[in-house]
Amino acid sequence: MFSFRWRIFYAELLVHVYTDTGVRRETGNAAMDKSFFMTLFEPRAIAFIGASTNPAKWGFNIMHHIVRAGYAGGIYPVNPQGGTWFGMDMYKSLSGVPKPVDLAVIVLPKELVSGALRECAGAGIRSAVIITAGFSETGADGAALEKELIASAREVGVRIVGPNTMGVFSAYPSPLQAVMASSEFAPGPVAVVSQSGNLGTSISYRFLRRGIGISRLVSSGNEADLTVEDYLEYLETDDRTRVICLYIEGVRQGRRFMETARRISASKPVILLKGGTGKTGAGAAMSHTGAMAGSFSVFRSMCAQANIILADSIDEMVDIAGLYLSQPEMAGNSVGIVTQGGGWGVISADLCEAAGLDVPPLKSRAVEILDSFLPPFWSRRNPVDLVAPGRVSMITDSIAALMEHADMDAILLLGLGYMTVRARRWLNSPVIPGGALEGPARRMIDGEMELLDLVVRQIKEFGKPIIPVIDLVGFDDPGEGNIVAHLDRLGIMAYSSPEQAITALAKIREYYRKRRVRIKE
Repeated sequence: MFSFRWRIFYAELLVHVYTDTGVRRETGNAAMDKSFFMTLFEPRAIAFIGASTNPAKWGFNIMHHIVRAGYAGGIYPVNPQGGTWFGMDMYKSLSGVPKPVDLAVIVLPKELVSGALRECAGAGIRSAVIITAGFSETGADGAALEKELIASAREVGVRIVGPNTMGVFSAYPSPLQAVMASSEFAPGPVAVVSQSGNLGTSISYRFLRRGIGISRLVSSGNEADLTVEDYLEYLETDDRTRVICLYIEGVRQGRRFMETARRISASKPVILLKGGTGKTGAGAAMSHTGAMAGSFSVFRSMCAQANIILADSIDEMVDIAGLYLSQPEMAGNSVGIVTQGGGWGVISADLCEAAGLDVPPLKSRAVEILDSFLPPFWSRRNPVDLVAPGRVSMITDSIAALMEHADMDAILLLGLGYMTVRARRWLNSPVIPGGALEGPARRMIDGEMELLDLVVRQIKEFGKPIIPVIDLVGFDDPGEGNIVAHLDRLGIMAYSSPEQAITALAKIREYYRKRRVRIKE
């Protein structure tokens, strides 16, 4: 049963939620048949309506992305001129396309889209992705055309993504890359639903460059039919998706959105970036997706109630999701800081305090253990400043001491990367004769790699987060031996600044705390 405060927030939200610009969106069933989404994300075959051999057109580029990505089902390009698409027969109409076809991708002039939907229904196609723009996002005339489009879709029983969408990607069971984006997508655990096509692909790119793949990507466009709420309900039970990332400019059904997100957050995090939070952004959102902005403060309060994690940027969204996917659950609030440089330790302690994380003093037994192997001038406090440790074991033994004798719930490991960068400078130095420092350099590089492997082992051993923070020199280090890339391959997210790591840790910690409270209720 919702609390009185919860109901009040709902009431406020429903007053202020985003509305459309003249198109009444009848958003379909609250509990949509999951088999429908199989036709969208796992179609047996695709009809591509508006296929082109002209590389300047989306009818070429999106078709190219589908074929190049290796979609395993049937692909049937449709163009009234017929001919071939680089060796594939192009059909003059849907009537000639082999059956069954589950999904249509439509790239046609806006005046022709309604007719194409009627043809889809005649061919037994249940779902369509409408790339075409020029509808409600353009004003009154476009809104009227969109209303006609939805009337046609309702009449013939075809559900649509869009219009004005950059497309969809689905990694399973075979890659379906029906999107404008040219990047090579990879399968993984993160679903992205975005009311902006380019932001959806930008978010996905950032995951992919860190070795985190995408399960499903939807550019929801104008949401004339299917809305973010529909996609959320599908992803709630999608076992391929462990994290859901949303870019939202507005929600059409505030109550349904929040109730769905609240249910989902009990088993997987929903990370949300909100657009249109200020007056200028709200105006841009209106021209972008045909929506007007409401009260962000109310929306933010509702997200807190639903245990939605609000991100302040697309990079922060990736930071939060990466930490959730790569680290164990943080049970408490205490953070131990192990640093190879005093300054990073100081600012990290300040940042933890500001974020609501505790950096407690060390217990006497932990100090005794650390005294046994650290230099006599070490700080004897948390943060633990290692003062340029001379061997790998000093770092891993310090982590163990904090875990075993200081009851830390998480460790921030600061200042990695310097050894490898220094050694590479020796190897590439015009001053040092070739090979003169080959042995010491390789030992330093191998030592840092060994350290990373040991830290990953400690994460599993202690079952607590140990978060590596690597200076930008480590991120920028060229070559196959890049330590960030090595951690990515091991499934551990590294961060280039304490701010990134601590912000992600604090938000994930709060998510876990609220989830535990709900389980006890």
